[in-house]
Amino acid sequence: MDTKTLAESYFTAVNTGGWEDFVAENFEYGMCDSQKIRQGREVYLQGAGQFYALSQHLEVKKLLVEGREAAALNRYRLQSPHGKELELDVAEFLTFDESDKLVSSFIYFDTNRFQEFMQGK
Repeated sequence: MDTKTLAESYFTAVNTGGWEDFVAENFEYGMCDSQKIRQGREVYLQGAGQFYALSQHLEVKKLLVEGREAAALNRYRLQSPHGKELELDVAEFLTFDESDKLVSSFIYFDTNRFQEFMQGK
């Protein structure tokens, strides 16, 4: 499958379910608030799963593809455990391997705004 279709399918699955099926065992990811690269499928499923559980809807605003890499500007509509809502723009950089599995994700967003949202401020 081509990378554009893979990325679009992954983001659709974030909205509809099944995004976990895209993630490779040898997965690595990073977040904007840390220089640390996290390793492993289960670690990603837990971290991304917590974020996606807050997501009411994901809209892909822009998607650029080169080879097996995709860069996306996404808007997440989130609802906190306190019932507060937030639209959060997130830059995501994905890499797929030749077996069409997602092997890396690096995400960037306003962490201060997100933390305030989660604290109910």
